Amino acid sequence: MHVFRSFAFVAVVLGLVASPSAAQQRPAAPAQPLRGYLIGGGGTSIGAAERAMTLSAEIAENVQPDVQVYISAGYYDNVMSQAARDQLTAAASFLTSTTGTPWRFEGRDRGRSFTVGGRFLVPTGTAVRPYLGGGVGVLNLRRTIREQSRGNVTTAYLSQFGSGDGVVDTTQSNTNKPMGEVAAGIGAAIGSAYVDVGYRYRKAFHVSQSFDISQVGVAVGLKF
Repeated sequence: MHVFRSFAFVAVVLGLVASPSAAQQRPAAPAQPLRGYLIGGGGTSIGAAERAMTLSAEIAENVQPDVQVYISAGYYDNVMSQAARDQLTAAASFLTSTTGTPWRFEGRDRGRSFTVGGRFLVPTGTAVRPYLGGGVGVLNLRRTIREQSRGNVTTAYLSQFGSGDGVVDTTQSNTNKPMGEVAAGIGAAIGSAYVDVGYRYRKAFHVSQSFDISQVGVAVGLKF
């Protein structure tokens, strides 16, 4: 009887010691597949007359494991083209020489975009996946022109000198243009979060001169 009790005691102790090891060897539960995400972030416009802040928000959903559809909204602090800036300088020089008083114009094109598109996720077998995609949408531009001592002269300036790049309508400072975009970057699902580092190239149509916006940015949000 004493031998039986000793054997039982040793068996229980070995079982308790082995249990944690077995638990550690048990494979972890597989991560939930990415069904979509909601993110927001910021960045900068590049390749324009000057760099400026950009903001973005995007929601996407997987229609296949490697294919997503998305809706994206963007804000651009200033995307005035070099052609429009050159016209401001030329107009100020003309008025200065003809009136005998100094003129100096400053211009700003605030932009907003709305895009619907799709993208292909490169299969990597990990939570970090490069992507390529594109879409179509609308680009809204609001042009503001100020003179250093005369304030906002947008309406008068457009009426007198027109739009140097043909992007905005000469009869109104707020203009909508159809737009296409190409997107590339890397997305990563980290726990319940989603991180996107990407590049966007957007081109407006129905303008007299080529008008495009390049943007790099980082966005963070939630996956679902």
